[in-house]
Amino acid sequence: MAVTTVYFSSQGRVTRTTGGSPASAWSSVRGTNTTTGNSAGASTNDDFGCKMEAARGGSVFATNNRAYFYFDLSSIGTTITAIEFKARGGNNSANLNGDWTVARANSDGDFGTIATSDYPLVFNSTTSFTSYGANETSWSGNADNTIDLNATAITNANSGGELCICLMNYTYDYNDQEVEENFGNIFNTLNFVTSGTTRARLIVSHADAPSGYGNSVNAIVPTNISKINAILSADISKVNGI
Repeated sequence: MAVTTVYFSSQGRVTRTTGGSPASAWSSVRGTNTTTGNSAGASTNDDFGCKMEAARGGSVFATNNRAYFYFDLSSIGTTITAIEFKARGGNNSANLNGDWTVARANSDGDFGTIATSDYPLVFNSTTSFTSYGANETSWSGNADNTIDLNATAITNANSGGELCICLMNYTYDYNDQEVEENFGNIFNTLNFVTSGTTRARLIVSHADAPSGYGNSVNAIVPTNISKINAILSADISKVNGI
């Protein structure tokens, strides 16, 4: 079994904020597949998840942050059997508050540079999502946070050669739990690392590449031979008895 690390190709966070009663404000910021964000970015001291702050007259300001990551898996080449997603926690120790999960985004396509129009990429219809992992209950700052991707994600990775993932709050965003009162700060601190080995990444377990016929043919090395007389090299054990 081979294991390959694949780093993100695109990443970023989209925010939506609005005010009102707790229920109406949250309904507005969670939105639908046509709801856009108010701001977008990708910094080393960012956040994902959601937050409510008290305003006048019993109102609140509600905020929801979704983080997106795109991975090109076309180089893997063999059947994928398991995938881990790793994202780096930021350095804001006050924002280690919410449960979280990952979901499919943008039908697994690359979103490029993050923009406010990318806020609803996680929706697969008007109000629903496709899960790519379990509900995780803890998040660490200044450390890697890891989640095993589920069978749906693995199937899509094998069929499409790519994955686009949304990192999001579980309780109120993914699970759409009813909001009756101010739920406070349930942000998680996030570092959009841009270089080095702590960048957002997938740890991909996949089948070993077939060894095939291991000798040179007419001075062509084995790694450059895919077929001989239209027969795949993986199916060739000998050439003319050799």
